[in-house]
Amino acid sequence: MALNSIIRQIKLNCNISDAHFWGYYSICGLLMRLRELYRNEKALRPWDGIPQGLLSEWIASTEALWKDLEDKDLSPIEVDGAFLDPFETARLNDLLAGQRLVYAAGYGRFNKPTFFLAELLGTEELYDYRVHYAGKELCRDLSTSMAMLQGRCIFIRLDYVKTLLWDKFQELKGRRFGGVLKAAFSSFGIDTNEADSQRLFDKIESISHTISDLFVLHELGEAFEDERSEEWLEVLRLNKDRAAEFYMRAVKDLIADTSDMGPLKRIIDTRNSPLLNFQMVFTDGIRKELFPEQMNSFQRFVEDGDWSGIERARQAGYKRAVGLREQVLRLWKERKEDIVPFIKGSVKDL
Repeated sequence: MALNSIIRQIKLNCNISDAHFWGYYSICGLLMRLRELYRNEKALRPWDGIPQGLLSEWIASTEALWKDLEDKDLSPIEVDGAFLDPFETARLNDLLAGQRLVYAAGYGRFNKPTFFLAELLGTEELYDYRVHYAGKELCRDLSTSMAMLQGRCIFIRLDYVKTLLWDKFQELKGRRFGGVLKAAFSSFGIDTNEADSQRLFDKIESISHTISDLFVLHELGEAFEDERSEEWLEVLRLNKDRAAEFYMRAVKDLIADTSDMGPLKRIIDTRNSPLLNFQMVFTDGIRKELFPEQMNSFQRFVEDGDWSGIERARQAGYKRAVGLREQVLRLWKERKEDIVPFIKGSVKDL
């Protein structure tokens, strides 16, 4: 098997997907993703500086490449004479198994095809799902999801979990008051005054597998909360309003987070305060707006250590998210595109 050829073919599909979807990102969001993609391709450490001139040249060449590929369709991947659809992950992973590599393909935000090939660090069985832990990524697209669910497989991108934790630590150092973010790192023995270095990165790397449990359990929650997933995905596919999509994905994420199979329930059952801190950190944006009980209960928990308040909040969040899902699906069935005013009003009224 010619590994370099496979990498080139997967990277081509990454570039084709980016060429089709780069315009869906905000300018700020696109630049952030381009910087991370540059770091990945140049094998830079998180604390390495990026020369602005070199980055600008690379971005210009990337945009020129996208221009050439914007009319191209995704290509099959040839392996030892066999041509595989780029979404045939199981077959491709069977062929890659001997090389300790893992390949993942799926659809992310904006229904964007997303792909990556990485070193396989390990696998484990969780209920009837197989969890693949991906390490160093040999190629990837602009998407920055930390986990992917496909069939009975969950793919965890530990490279990106480490990047997320590093970025959160940098955010913490820029704050006057650390709050839950400081508590999250301190609970794992990471001093907020520590300078950027290989030593700091090693500490962050050492906790990344533990923190990744949150994303594994989130995907598991999604898998078990699939009662109306086909209808929900159809609305996402047909809806053309970006704000509506963000809202709908947040509702789906909140159902997964607060599910009986999701991360918050596991945290409560195991009384895992360090993971609770990071669950609070990662619940942001619209999910935070949809779930005010979580912060309120957490503030009380810091004072009295009563887990029952966290459990009541979880149940309330789950009930609300499921109710919102049912309202959206009912309105879509009745009015189609007229769900957008409801969605925008729902967020505003919270």
